[in-house]
Amino acid sequence: MAIMAEPISEIQELIESADLAFDADDFREGSRLMWEATRVALAAIAAQRGWPCDSMAEIKEVVYRLDGVDDAGNPTGGSWHFGHFGVADTFREHAETDEWEYPEFQWSDVEFRMGRKSVKKFLALLTQYVESGRKFQ
Repeated sequence: MAIMAEPISEIQELIESADLAFDADDFREGSRLMWEATRVALAAIAAQRGWPCDSMAEIKEVVYRLDGVDDAGNPTGGSWHFGHFGVADTFREHAETDEWEYPEFQWSDVEFRMGRKSVKKFLALLTQYVESGRKFQ
C-alpha cells in the first residue's frame, strides 16, 4: 500500500504547532492540537483499512483493533495502544473543558510534559502504521 504523505505531514505539523503552543504556556491550544494529531493519525489508519472513524465510538474501535492483533495477525488482548490513546483523550478533555467539576483531574505542568511524551511516542508508531499500511483485524 502506498505511503499517505498528506496525513503524515499534517500530523507532524500539528505536533510542531502543539509544541509551540505548550512552549507559550497555551495549554488549551496545545491540547487541542495534540488531540487533532491523534485523530488525524487514527483516521488515516482507518481509511487505509476501510474502517469507519467519524465518531468517538468509532475512533475507540480503531484503537481496540490496533490492540487486538500482533504482527502475524494473532489476537493479543493487549492494551498498549489504548493506554496511550487514553492520554491523548485527556488532551481532548483539556481542550474542550472550560470549568472542571473536579479540578483535581486537571493536569499540572509536569503532567502535560509527561503526557506529550507519551502521545508523541503513540503518534510515532501510528505514523509508522500509516507509512507501512500494516494490516490489523
